[in-house]
Amino acid sequence: MKGTIRLAVISVLCLLLFGTCTFFLRNLLFGGVKATYEQAEPNYSEYKDQWISYDVIACLGCYAEGTESYNFIPTGHEYYYMIWMADGSIMPISVSKKADREYLDALTEATYDYVDGKTKMIEMEPRTFLGTVKTQESEAAQYYNEALRYMEIYESDGWVVRNVLLDCTQTRTSYLLLCGGVMMIPILGIVITITTAKKEKRKLDNPTMEYLPK
Repeated sequence: MKGTIRLAVISVLCLLLFGTCTFFLRNLLFGGVKATYEQAEPNYSEYKDQWISYDVIACLGCYAEGTESYNFIPTGHEYYYMIWMADGSIMPISVSKKADREYLDALTEATYDYVDGKTKMIEMEPRTFLGTVKTQESEAAQYYNEALRYMEIYESDGWVVRNVLLDCTQTRTSYLLLCGGVMMIPILGIVITITTAKKEKRKLDNPTMEYLPK
């Protein structure tokens, strides 16, 4: 009986956890794009956990690589790129999907071909990236600043440097899978609780069952 009660309590707690996750991630699970990067960047804290988009047209290369983790468990790699924006300013973006990395690497080559005068324009189609805005981690920010100095991009020379990161490493699907995984815990707990309760009831109704082979 104590085991049944314990499972029931755990199931209720997991249901509360699922409800909490769904509530705090509701914008990422069900919401649409709230703003562009240009709109969100000046007051990015107001757009926390909301989808932000940006049309990337030029890239100056990858300046850092990191490891994604969840509760200190490595889940993949993230790559940081320096984007040359349409208004001439610089912004950081992070991606993890192979297709995004391949696009940004190819765009980097096309951008430098344009800068070096090999082409009259950047000969690649722009791509819209979707993510969330946040501050960079200290190590990534350090590499970002080092890359800016290496390229001799200084605000004192008239460059506009944006430091708010557009994090495109997560997708709506990944958040759905996270909440779905959390939801499976109470479902399994409820099933086990019901099964255990039925077994205990049969034992009470027929005490001789305790002496039968398992």
